[in-house]
Amino acid sequence: MQIFFILLLSGIALIQGQESLDPYDGPDFQSLVRKSDPLSVKESLKAFKVPAGFHMELVASSPDIGQPMNLAFDERGRLWVSSTLEYPYPVPLDQKGRDTIKVFEDTTRDGRYDKITTFAEGLNIPTGIYPYKNGVIAWSIPNIWYFEDLDDDGRADKRTKIFGPLGYERDTHGMHSSFTMGYDGWLHLTHGFNNNTTVTAKDGSSINMNSGNTYRVEIDGSSVEQFTFGQVNPFGMCLDEYGNFYTADCHSSPIYQLIRDAYYPSFGKPHDGMGFAPLVIRHNHDSTGLCGIVFNQSNHWPKEFQNNIFVGNVVTSRVNRDKVNWFGSSPKGVEMPDLIRTRDPWFRPVDLQFGPDGALYIADFYNRIIGHYEVRLDHPERDREKGRIWRLIYNGTSSQRLSKPVSLPNSELDVVIGELASPLLSRRMLAAEFMADDMGVSVSKPLKKAIHNNDASPELKVHGAWVLYRLAKLDQSTLLRFSTDDSPLVRSHMHRIAGAKGNWDPVISKMVLDGLMDDSPFVRRASADALSRRPHVDNLHPLLSALKVVDEKDEHLRHALSIALRNNLRLADRLSDFEDLKTDKVALSHLLKVALAVDTSFSSSLLLANIDALEIEESQMTKNLRHIARNAPKEGLDNLVRIVQKRYKDDMDFQVELLLAINEGILQRGLQVEKGLKNWAKKLVIQLLDFTESVKLQWRSEQVKGAPISDLPWIIKTQNVLSKSSKWKNYLHPKHPTRVPWVSQARNSKDGKKNESYISSLSPGGESLAGVLRSVSFEMPKELRFYLCGHRGYPNAPPHNKNFIRLIDAKTGNELHRAYPPRSDTGHLVSWKDKVGRKVNLEVVDGDTGGAFAWIGIARLNVDLEMFTKRKIISSLGPNGEKTTGVFRSLEFDAPPKFAFTIIGYSGHPDNPPSGKNYFQIIDSITGRVLKKTLPPQNDSGVDMEWDLREFDGRTVRLEIVDGDSSGSFSWLAVGGFKPANLVSIPENDLQRIVNRQDAIALLVHDLKLTDSLKAVDNIAYNPVASTKARSLIAKSLLANGSEMQLAKLSGLLLDDMEPELLRLAIANNGAHLSPIQDSLLKAVGTAPAEFQLKLARALGKTKSGAKRLFTAVQNSQAPAELLLDIHIRDRFPKEQVLELTKNIPKPNEEVVRMIADRIVDYREKGGDAKKGKEVFDRNCAACHEFGGFGGDIGPQLEGVNNRGLERLVEDIIDPNRNIDIAFHYSIVEMKDGRVITGLKRRVIDESIIFASVDGKETTLQKNQIKLQRKLPLSIMPTGFAHSISKVEFSNLIEYLLTKR
Repeated sequence: MQIFFILLLSGIALIQGQESLDPYDGPDFQSLVRKSDPLSVKESLKAFKVPAGFHMELVASSPDIGQPMNLAFDERGRLWVSSTLEYPYPVPLDQKGRDTIKVFEDTTRDGRYDKITTFAEGLNIPTGIYPYKNGVIAWSIPNIWYFEDLDDDGRADKRTKIFGPLGYERDTHGMHSSFTMGYDGWLHLTHGFNNNTTVTAKDGSSINMNSGNTYRVEIDGSSVEQFTFGQVNPFGMCLDEYGNFYTADCHSSPIYQLIRDAYYPSFGKPHDGMGFAPLVIRHNHDSTGLCGIVFNQSNHWPKEFQNNIFVGNVVTSRVNRDKVNWFGSSPKGVEMPDLIRTRDPWFRPVDLQFGPDGALYIADFYNRIIGHYEVRLDHPERDREKGRIWRLIYNGTSSQRLSKPVSLPNSELDVVIGELASPLLSRRMLAAEFMADDMGVSVSKPLKKAIHNNDASPELKVHGAWVLYRLAKLDQSTLLRFSTDDSPLVRSHMHRIAGAKGNWDPVISKMVLDGLMDDSPFVRRASADALSRRPHVDNLHPLLSALKVVDEKDEHLRHALSIALRNNLRLADRLSDFEDLKTDKVALSHLLKVALAVDTSFSSSLLLANIDALEIEESQMTKNLRHIARNAPKEGLDNLVRIVQKRYKDDMDFQVELLLAINEGILQRGLQVEKGLKNWAKKLVIQLLDFTESVKLQWRSEQVKGAPISDLPWIIKTQNVLSKSSKWKNYLHPKHPTRVPWVSQARNSKDGKKNESYISSLSPGGESLAGVLRSVSFEMPKELRFYLCGHRGYPNAPPHNKNFIRLIDAKTGNELHRAYPPRSDTGHLVSWKDKVGRKVNLEVVDGDTGGAFAWIGIARLNVDLEMFTKRKIISSLGPNGEKTTGVFRSLEFDAPPKFAFTIIGYSGHPDNPPSGKNYFQIIDSITGRVLKKTLPPQNDSGVDMEWDLREFDGRTVRLEIVDGDSSGSFSWLAVGGFKPANLVSIPENDLQRIVNRQDAIALLVHDLKLTDSLKAVDNIAYNPVASTKARSLIAKSLLANGSEMQLAKLSGLLLDDMEPELLRLAIANNGAHLSPIQDSLLKAVGTAPAEFQLKLARALGKTKSGAKRLFTAVQNSQAPAELLLDIHIRDRFPKEQVLELTKNIPKPNEEVVRMIADRIVDYREKGGDAKKGKEVFDRNCAACHEFGGFGGDIGPQLEGVNNRGLERLVEDIIDPNRNIDIAFHYSIVEMKDGRVITGLKRRVIDESIIFASVDGKETTLQKNQIKLQRKLPLSIMPTGFAHSISKVEFSNLIEYLLTKR
């Protein structure tokens, strides 16, 4: 042990010597809640690290501002800042907020802001601002407002709603932000995560958005348009010189260049049929939180910083930098060293803007916490007040100096026009907006003259033309002349103006179509955008010709052309227009791909007519046929059926998939099902049944109560898990102590071997995890060989030495050999020779905490150093992702003395306490009590466990694997390796295939009304291991067309509380009109727990006869009167009758509801002692209740009480008045002598009445001595019984009542 300890220390010393701590990348920068204290402004300023020639300056800080959100500049050079104290909680709409919009002004023109004015206050989380005329357009919950200064005192006197109310309720960090003016005078906005918004304009235009999107509005509120679809939470938008918009997004890709009408990824939402728009970068800057974006194409910064995109990274506290390389019109970013780093982890750059002075202004939401979902909103350490604004200034000599900023309203016209040629785009845009919005038509003549000067720059021509367009003063001759300008910048903008202009005559149409073949890809891109906005069938062939010649690297141009083709194809209606494409396979291929995004009968006919014209892979054919099925005219379906049956006669699953697609289309359009289609469906149902009935399963899948309805999560797989005899051990990295990173991973090796098992540090926990993996000592062979893969930092950055593998002398601790990963995902051979027989150790070190290209892996050692072993497991990490949930429940078996298994996976993020939503348990089949339970080990390598079940000898039990976590990450578990293996076997077949085939049978029989097949398939409805979806659909079909015997079986399922709730409700809701189902439904209402009881009562109340029987049941105390108060039930009965039956109902008691839930959970988790439970019964219950042949006969007899199930039994004990039978309502008797007797009226004998008291004693009263007697709808059983015994005693009583036979 001492030798090993010395060896370990020497190893650590070597590791420590190979790298120095990075003060800009310490552990605190990876913490969701920063552990360090805030720095003063002075200290924070010193903490920045910027490139040579640059320096940081403070612009403003609290208390002058709150926490800044968006920045903007106006024509006077003033800085406008929206800031918040309220975030993240919005102020109620009837109250004033504390948030502001402030204006910073340089009154002395010395480059320093010396005057701060609160322009608008009382605001509510104002995220977006745009200075406009004598005020500002801004978002403040719940509207987009125009705040105006009417008396020129620098403060808003009037606010006018432009749009609203708009969505904010679901998430205040996903609202309306990043207000950015386009060249055309439309204001562009981002719409953030989770909220639902409808924006309606004065002209009646309206859009609906959910979660991430971008849209654009006319600034006067007259019109609104969706700009792009999707993204997760865009926050930050900017322009480039060609008029393209860019956004910063979270959780999808940090940077997008937007294409009008394109779709972007948004947490699983579908695209438009043509795929998502192309990416700009493929890295994520180690972050899911990017805010604020600017694109510098100006020469006022050194060349290496031109054509650079900068984004604020609030997670890593940096401003990231990407160098843009152009592939045609497509920008591709290459990650470069960060523009700004800091030693202050509180730095949170949420917005970036270039100021008129050329400096980069940064809104710093200075805070210990930035995560919105990762850290709870009410975390006490969220800061509400600290905020800062910085600017980055270049004062070196390697760039062109900008002219000094000017106040445009105080400048001569030629100076204002000259600003349109500024190197800095933000200054050009400010001048254009000032001229169009403030100066108006008076500027048109001098502006026309300026742009036609021979020495006019391309920028002046572009912005000048746009200003004239906005003023309705741009003549067609100028547009045409500039469309042939030498500069592609000018030509491209003329096509964009044409697209905005509309009302094309043949000359403009020709100009735009000619642009499709321009030498410049930027012009072709602008032409495609224009044609997408002004569609006509004559544009289709030119667009196809343009698509054929696009450089494959110019992904943005190809996507823009495809969108234009789609928009124009919507107008096509004649197949003959495309006959010529039969011989042009490339053009036809483009056309058919785009047709998938056009939901018209013509596009479907086009696909069907060309189904054999091209070699199409199976996945694409599925899409084509699905589209045809949804949209084809009725006469085309028979042809479609023939094609599918012939082409895929040997592929049953593919036929099923296509038939279901056809079925979906038929249902959507309400078509009649033709005979040929029905016959095909019947044939497939028989084939599917042959397979599903041959599969014997010992498990069934159900939904998790309280979790979203989910697809099947379960798969059967063989996985490498940590071996009990592992010859490796992980040690914390001395400088980066993190969770264990090591997992087994399939990778390829350089010698051609595929999917080889590597020990890898690329775990689901992220590449930032670090660790030192050390082997046991072994004797050195003649040659030590292994394969090594992994990385040493980003491919374009110099390699570091943080990741490596080394060989160590086991006796001295000296390093003998070292190898670094080959910067490849593929394993490369490494071989070392040393003294044969020497005792050595291998050590694999991952010391790189970066978020990408930061892992290492080894495989195929030629010495025996096993770490993982193979296990067959049931896993919830299926093809549908980690968001899926479910319960996988085995059939019953007798509890063995011991039960061993392997468990893998997570119950929430491993850095946080387990959520408890994922677990594995063994359940008493009769009582529902949890006998043993364990959570997953929070890793991917698994642990072996064994339960001692000897105390449960003789019990019938079942296993349950529960995945109740729908969060989407660290939310899966897997279990396998059961011993004894013969008790419950892991399925051999593909679960997904079995379920899919069962569901297919049910869908076909139900949707196509295959009544002839009901007898063959009815077993699916009764099969406990079939999918609940399939069982429910078959049940619906049987309820519509089944026999008496089949209905009787369904009635039994309705009464069985072991059946899935969804199945029982499907039977109840679809069969309540049928007498046998209604009978069972009434019984089920009488025995079900409260929550399910209400759902069943609603089903019963849907029919007139059922409602009548429900009402009678309530009158006879066979169902609780509370049911009549439900809004879905009460209106079916006369109001006065409902009032009469419910007038004495006690008010809902939250304490009782909590106690019921608490006692159920307590029993399930801890169980009880039946022997001691009998003592509780004898002492407290036997006086009134008979059970097992012993006890009184005053209260309800309890034989068969265990059939009620745990939930209902606990409810009946704790809340005895809810379901009390009328025979057991107690009476209040007033005697003539003044006595008051309470008890249960038992019987009448001649002139006497016998009453029983709560303690079981009987009292005889003479009728002539009774003054008054009243019967109340309450039980004689005391409501506080549960308080009179302890939790343990209560659980013991439940155990006795449920297990007594």
